[in-house]
Formats: sequence, structure tokens, C-alpha cells
Amino acid sequence: MMNTIKLIVTGEMEKKALAKALKNVFPTISFETKFDEEFSGFTSSNVLQLPASSRFQRNIDKFASELVAAVDPGRRGLPADMAIAVDDLELENTNQEKAVVDCFRKAVIRCIENRWPTPKRQELCFQKVRENCSFHLFVPLTEAYFFGETNALKRAGAKRNSMVSGNNTDVEDFRVTDDSDYLNAAKGKFYWAVDPNKRSRHPKHYLQYLCDPEGKAKKSELYKETKGGVNALQSLDWNSVLKNPQYVKFLRSLFDDISDRFNFENPYPGACSPITRFGSGSVLRNI
Repeated sequence: MMNTIKLIVTGEMEKKALAKALKNVFPTISFETKFDEEFSGFTSSNVLQLPASSRFQRNIDKFASELVAAVDPGRRGLPADMAIAVDDLELENTNQEKAVVDCFRKAVIRCIENRWPTPKRQELCFQKVRENCSFHLFVPLTEAYFFGETNALKRAGAKRNSMVSGNNTDVEDFRVTDDSDYLNAAKGKFYWAVDPNKRSRHPKHYLQYLCDPEGKAKKSELYKETKGGVNALQSLDWNSVLKNPQYVKFLRSLFDDISDRFNFENPYPGACSPITRFGSGSVLRNI
């Protein structure tokens, strides 16, 4: 019987394409992204400034509950062999990955304590989660990894060559440094010309620019996550994205984690992020 991994994701692009992208590396695993509810990310705002009663708090609690239920459904269904929650770090949380991880860890604890009434049943759930659940970050956004493969940018709809390349840049530290047309456009002149203080670090807006550098493209030619993003992600060349063993440490942690769970040889050995590497978790496998 094929092993199963349930992916709990917050974006339509990831929901449509991430399972296929990972199955290209792990063909003997069945990846599933089907769930009853849609989830909104909790990282679109600074997690250190979120009030306890905010909608972001509710989002993270729903997100954590789906992860826990995937491996401990009670009488409602069959548990997955592994469940992985994935969210973008987002620019608002740059350099505070530990705070994001801590926020999610606390949400999982709340979920388990509220889900089961007795300490004995709670501990059983904690055990299942520690063995079979993980939380991983795409840094700063999923689109950053497209810059690790030139053809991925073309599949996404890019019409201009990128000045950012994973050949000489760790795309998890995404920066546009020498594309003057993009960097110097007046704020608001084009839809991709966002706050100049954030523009150089934003892979999605830079990709929008590469697809429509003059801001005149037809609607069908604009970058859309559910079209160009899906085309890029579902067949992403992981060999290219992960070829430098010192780059993309958060992404590498994901492959390392899956490999360990099912006793596979890690296809992409190298440096993993100590923040999300498996084996260091007190609540989940990796956090």
C-alpha cells in the first residue's frame, strides 16, 4: 500500500500544484491536498504584533487543527502516514522565522488540548503528532524558488530575462539589485511597482514585472498564481533549485524531513535550516 502525505497549504497555487511537484521526487508516495475548508495564511502580518483575538489567530488555529486531524482523525477517517503544513514566510516576517515557528507550535498545542478531554488521550495525540506531523516554510514566498530554474520563469509567463538567478544567489534571500527599470519605477506607476522599500525583496512582484515589464499586457498575459504559478511549480526542476548544497536551507529541510520519515535516501543532501529541520521538534517532528 502506498504511503500517504497530506499537505495542508494556504494558497491555491500550492493546492493545485505542490502535490504533483513533490511526487516528481517521491513517486512512491501519494500526496493529497484535499480538505473540507480553505485556509488563509497567518504570516501575511507580523506575527509578533498579532492580537490574540485577531482573524490571523483564528486562521492559524484552523490551520493547526487540520494538521492534527490528518494524523489523528479519531473515528472520522483513516490517518495519513504523514502530514505537513506549509506556509510562506512573507516579507513581513523576514528574519523572524523562529517567531513564526513558535506561533504555529503554540497553535498545535492549543488544538490538541481543546480537541481531547483527558490527559491520556491528549498525550496519545501529542505522540502521533510528534512522529508524523511537520511545519515547513517557503521563504520568503513560493515564487522565489522559480528563480532557481530559468524555464520555470518562462512557464510562469516571463517575457524578460531575470536579473536574479539561483546559480549565484540563494533565492531564499531574494534580492533584486541591478534591474533599474523595476527598481526605479515610480511607486504606483504600475501594479507591480509597490513600496520601494520592499520591492527589491519581493519575488512575486518581480515576477509580475518580468511577465509585464511595461504594465500594458492583456489580462490573460498577466502573472497569476493559479495559471502561471501552477505551470511553474508543478514541474519545477528541483535539481536546479537545490543544486547548491548551501542554498535554500528551509526548502531543503522539507525534502530531508520526508526522506527521514519514510527511510529514503535524501535526494538533496546539504545544509538544512536548524529552525525547521526534523529531529529538533518538541511538538512536531521539526518544531
